[in-house]
Amino acid sequence: MRTYTGSLVALVSCLLAGSVGTVAYGQTTRLNCNSIGGDCLISETPVPGVRIVRQRDYAQRPAYYLSSNLYTTLAASRETGNRFVAFDFVVPPGGGPLPHTHRSEWETFFVEEGSVTFTIGVEDTPPFNFMTTEVPAGSIIYGPQGPVHGFINTSKVPARIFSFAMPSGLDEFFRVSGEPVVHYNAPIPPISLEEIIRTAFWADQRGDALYPPNSPAPAVPAGTPEHVLSSINGAGRPQETGPFGEKRVVLLTPNEVGTITGAEAFCGPPPIPGRQGGTVKYSYFSMPPQRNTPAPYISQNTEVFYTLDGTLTLFVTNPNDHSQRRVVVGPLTLIQIEPGVEFSIANLPDGPPRNEPVRSLAISVISPVCPPSPFFQP
Repeated sequence: MRTYTGSLVALVSCLLAGSVGTVAYGQTTRLNCNSIGGDCLISETPVPGVRIVRQRDYAQRPAYYLSSNLYTTLAASRETGNRFVAFDFVVPPGGGPLPHTHRSEWETFFVEEGSVTFTIGVEDTPPFNFMTTEVPAGSIIYGPQGPVHGFINTSKVPARIFSFAMPSGLDEFFRVSGEPVVHYNAPIPPISLEEIIRTAFWADQRGDALYPPNSPAPAVPAGTPEHVLSSINGAGRPQETGPFGEKRVVLLTPNEVGTITGAEAFCGPPPIPGRQGGTVKYSYFSMPPQRNTPAPYISQNTEVFYTLDGTLTLFVTNPNDHSQRRVVVGPLTLIQIEPGVEFSIANLPDGPPRNEPVRSLAISVISPVCPPSPFFQP
């Protein structure tokens, strides 16, 4: 049983709703909590198709030490239909995964606090040194499937990273390779030889690999995307207006991400050579305080928000009885909204007037057009 050195977190949390139709309370969803040895996945579910994980919930979620980091799972395979996973990484000075490769997924790393030195490949000529770049706070780096990547915190202060990967699977890798967290706020232990051996073994089982220094770059298929580094400052990035009037900086476009992973997660079996997987549009926005709630919106994609600063108000409509729920969330909250759920977001001052903007990441998970499967006939 995990114990906590911080404040106790209630297993059932209530959401105070505004006067939108009726007063409503959020429900707690407990997935996979009764199995032996399984990770208990606890989320708030204000209406069907909406899942919320707040920072105060992190200590209840699956969490592991790995690579001298604390990895907390915010979106697990069972919660996303294997389409994607998301994590909170706390990286102390000197922490970070060794350079490695992935066969089956790409990863993104948004640096919220501190900075990390990121490996973005291998030089073309001997001695085949790793190529690195500094990734400061407010920046995202995209690590495609295939090429070598990794990172290390070379600063003197901890870093915090929001990690998003597609398709899922890394949550299971962290479970079998990492060390389960017992005291959530305890110091993060350093990496050990036993952990390196365990990580290398399970990486090999997945088709991944820790990559030795001074080795030529691995061969990757034609059309493999490149690493992308972009910033919320928006220099050289596309900008657009979101569905609620918010100005967005597009940190990653679907063309940059590509569609070479996740075909089985999105479309199911059988494997078909060249079949496309899912992709994302990954954006950042800052929303000033406002008086009115924007008109509701229904997306054809799964929409993921990860709040950075401020207080965000979310309005969601229950698809079963069409009642509306009002949910207020703070920083470091993950919101997952499935296709077809009507919702809107706003920065509504709650109490005395305030001038703080809401800053958030916004990720649209875009599914491919799937051909009919011979295994699942209507």
